[in-house]
Amino acid sequence: MSSTIIYGISIWLLWSYCSKTLTPTIGSITDLSRSFVVNGVELNPSYIGENQVAWWASAAILMLFLLALNEFGNIINPRNLNGYATSLFGVLSVLVVQLMISILDFTPTEGLPFLIIGMPVLASYLLLLGDLPEILSIRASRGQYLRSGIPTGFFILLSLFLTSTPMVIRQNMVQLFSASIVILTIFAWVMIKSESGDPREQDRRFSALVFMISVPGVLFVTIRFLLLLNNPDTVTRERWNLDWSFMNDLNSFIINVWPVDAVFGEDTRWRFYIAAIVNSARATLLSIVLCTILGIFIGVMRLSSNKLASSMATVYVEVFRNLPLAVLLFLIATQLGETLPLFREEANLNGWLYYSNKGIWTPTTETWRLGLFLILLISVWIAFRIMGRDGVDDSNRAVLQRSGIWGATTVLGIALMIEGATTPEVVKPIPESPASWSVVESTAFEITPMFTAMVMGLTLFTASVVAEVVRGSIQSLPRGQVEAAVSLALTPYQRLRLVILPQALRSMIPLLNSQYMNVWKNSSLAIIVAYSDVFYVIFVMMNNVGKLIPLFILLLVTYQAGSLLISGFMNAYNARVTRVRI
Repeated sequence: MSSTIIYGISIWLLWSYCSKTLTPTIGSITDLSRSFVVNGVELNPSYIGENQVAWWASAAILMLFLLALNEFGNIINPRNLNGYATSLFGVLSVLVVQLMISILDFTPTEGLPFLIIGMPVLASYLLLLGDLPEILSIRASRGQYLRSGIPTGFFILLSLFLTSTPMVIRQNMVQLFSASIVILTIFAWVMIKSESGDPREQDRRFSALVFMISVPGVLFVTIRFLLLLNNPDTVTRERWNLDWSFMNDLNSFIINVWPVDAVFGEDTRWRFYIAAIVNSARATLLSIVLCTILGIFIGVMRLSSNKLASSMATVYVEVFRNLPLAVLLFLIATQLGETLPLFREEANLNGWLYYSNKGIWTPTTETWRLGLFLILLISVWIAFRIMGRDGVDDSNRAVLQRSGIWGATTVLGIALMIEGATTPEVVKPIPESPASWSVVESTAFEITPMFTAMVMGLTLFTASVVAEVVRGSIQSLPRGQVEAAVSLALTPYQRLRLVILPQALRSMIPLLNSQYMNVWKNSSLAIIVAYSDVFYVIFVMMNNVGKLIPLFILLLVTYQAGSLLISGFMNAYNARVTRVRI
């Protein structure tokens, strides 16, 4: 009885979802494709033409259809046409529809909505049956031709001669398509529940189910977006005008950036936007490195048998994990302002490093020296990778040798940079006034208090979560693995490197992936400490220019691209870690 009620509610929800999305979709298609021309003047401000409406809707549905088919990997072998014939058929169908709309006259109120909505509904039916590969390769049975060909032919006839059909069909298109989607969904669910096919068949049926449920929502979002861009209301249309030409104008405010220069009054907003992305990226990358190191240390500390060490690690995790990041950033920025001294003569370390509430200035060196140092480090890393192809020697002697080589390389690189380094040069126009002191720009590398507060906040907050990920992943390992490592007389370092971490990484990396993406997204709170990140820069541009929606879309794309980039690197590393099955 309870399952019957659940099924009934699910069917009602699906019907309501289809009706609520298809009704405004049909109205929007009509508004966008109906033309009112008087004396050569178009009176419908929303008009963009039948081809444009059909193209955007078809492109959105085609992308959804190709994702449901998931035949992208088969395109690598172009000779195997059967592997991607269905996807190719979908692309050709969209082109044929565009050609039909250009040649034939589909009415904006009935014909065009019927064609745009009916095509994906028919595609749902064909995808569910799975007969297209056999039909396209001319290997289908008579039954497959009939059950796929008859509905397709019937839909084509209705599309071409819709005006000749009974009025009840034309006036109740929402109910007709909603009922079709509900029936197809029930049919797909019954087929999936029956488990009558092999795993590949079941996967195709589930893809068809997701596709047919997604069709009304995708069409609604696509057509609604087109209507917003071509809204009859002038204010709304101007607000949704996605024209970024204003970004080519000179920027009207100053930001602190490095290494990309963005000069006030000389560079465009695009230049400031790129510089802000670099600011966000360098704070994020440094925070990811530091929070990983600190998180691993705290996570292992929590597992220590030393009660003091484990208690301190627990306190750290509970304090920083439960503290809102915005509050933490504010507290750090406040403490830096109170703790760091004024810019005075004594606020330095032997003239090499100056520190104050204005910032920290360190010696700088020539770019080629820094590049050579990085090349040395990468060369040593590559050499160790090549030497360890057949296995890494983790004996105490080998570990000391590797540590010695890394240490010598680091000392050599630091010495190389120090040789050509320049120390900060302080300018004192008014010696008795600390506020007038400054450092010549080319003589030192500046670390601003805003950057320091941002990195500290992100590191301390995220490290508390990383520590729990590390602790949970290590504790999830079978106890026998550690006991076996102990029985082999492995040192604690060898146990950690050879037994514990390789297995714990399998469960750690997916969770760390989410945390690293959170670091990138949480960097948007930099506005609290006045750090010039991408959110801060775009927020100020919104106040100056007033182009809220284009700038918000630009911000959305920026954060989405950064998250996908981090996810791509972590997924690649995860694939490498899980390559060997245990």
